Amino acid sequence: MRGNEENMEQPMISQMPQRQEVERWIKEKLPDIEKDLVRICKIRSVAEVTGAKELPYGTGCRQVLQEMLFMGEENGFEVRNYDNYVGCISYGSTTDEYQADAVGIWAHLDVVDEGDTAEWQYEPYKPQVKQGYFIARGCQDNKSSAIMALYVMKYLKECQIELKHGLQLYVGTCEEQGMYDLDYYTSHYPSPALSLVPDSGFPVCFGERGIFNGELISNRAISDDILELSCNGSRALIPDTATIILRWTEERQKLLDGLSEEYEVNRIEDTIRITAKGVASHTANPRAGKNALLLLTKVLCQTKVLKESDRDLFELLHVINSDYSGKALDIDCEDEMSGPATVTAANAYIKDGRLAIQFFSRLPVSSNEIPFREKAAAAAERWGFQLEVIKLSKSNYFDPKHPAVSVLTDTYNKVMGLETKPFVMSGGTYASKLPRAFAFGTGGLPIQRRPEGLFLPGHGDYHQPDEAIAMERIEKAILVYIYSILELDKLEKIV
Repeated sequence: MRGNEENMEQPMISQMPQRQEVERWIKEKLPDIEKDLVRICKIRSVAEVTGAKELPYGTGCRQVLQEMLFMGEENGFEVRNYDNYVGCISYGSTTDEYQADAVGIWAHLDVVDEGDTAEWQYEPYKPQVKQGYFIARGCQDNKSSAIMALYVMKYLKECQIELKHGLQLYVGTCEEQGMYDLDYYTSHYPSPALSLVPDSGFPVCFGERGIFNGELISNRAISDDILELSCNGSRALIPDTATIILRWTEERQKLLDGLSEEYEVNRIEDTIRITAKGVASHTANPRAGKNALLLLTKVLCQTKVLKESDRDLFELLHVINSDYSGKALDIDCEDEMSGPATVTAANAYIKDGRLAIQFFSRLPVSSNEIPFREKAAAAAERWGFQLEVIKLSKSNYFDPKHPAVSVLTDTYNKVMGLETKPFVMSGGTYASKLPRAFAFGTGGLPIQRRPEGLFLPGHGDYHQPDEAIAMERIEKAILVYIYSILELDKLEKIV
């Protein structure tokens, strides 16, 4: 996402609109782009998978879908609401006429919960632009992609460029909570001939790792020395804080004196509270942050602050996060395309008097035939735990030799003056739920470095407090996508 492209000479693309004219058009539209992004980012659209008063996913998700479709209508496009699960904005024809030969761009309008707003420097649902960065929950993941795609369509419309394959923008409402919106859509409605998902990095992401998430529950109860265990981790994030409350003893107090500034230790009446402070990052890339559970278990397992029977239970939690390889659960594996598996314990708590650990895994794209459930269950039993599977899904793979992959990779490289190659990623996108789909953008663009002091450590990226996106990134993504759609449209067949 970062780079030093400021003075890079940009090549022209033959038989295409003049680059200077396209760039000028985008520059002129930036104030409108910002206003439209504000319109959807001020809506708190955290999907409610259960208990929603407004089906299917709550008031916020319904409102943001309606607002996005209204923007499509304002710009003269035909729109369609698929039962409030997914919306579609079409360029050049009706949504029913050319799905079989259309390119679809898929974005999602739901967002990750903002968490404790006290951790935010900027209010999550009062969007603002500061030093070239648009700041609001969901602006990077993934509402800016919806606005980007809308303005690609708007450019084509205003320039009266006809497409032989057609172009459709789809927007979903439950990507962050399990992609149940696409389960519904694909079981009830047809999908485009080819789908692009701008929810990763450029150029083409032709493979997404499989997912294996589960909960481990100890067979044995913890002792009554442990009163409470909590952290703020989730399926999407490793925790940046983790806390345990123990019964106070003088010996415990002495053992905890002199810990580093990564820890807070407080005596509260007859209890002692230990809080570890880390740095949040996505569970698919835990090494980018500092897992607070790893910090906490380092103290719990490597000192005598817990009695031995409790230390033995916390050892599994500590070992899982010590290398993130999956060895502790006997599910470590790798391949040449995607590298090694990543297994992260991001949540832990007390459940019915027992230690519960939630882990989240990303698996190599070639590992679909490995019996992960059976291997992990047997390993858990050896540690004294039972496994409950939360999610086990296969990896997504799109043939990297497909002409569309070459066209889009070459176009991106020509526009940006780079030499990048298609890749595999650990994150999961809508591409895993759609036929004939892969991720393409909008991250990985070479842009100027983030201004010093604009965000605190662990802030400003997707899923983090003070989520933000550079307006420069949106601007360049629109440029790349305009040329990419035009080049893709030259293919006689897109599937």
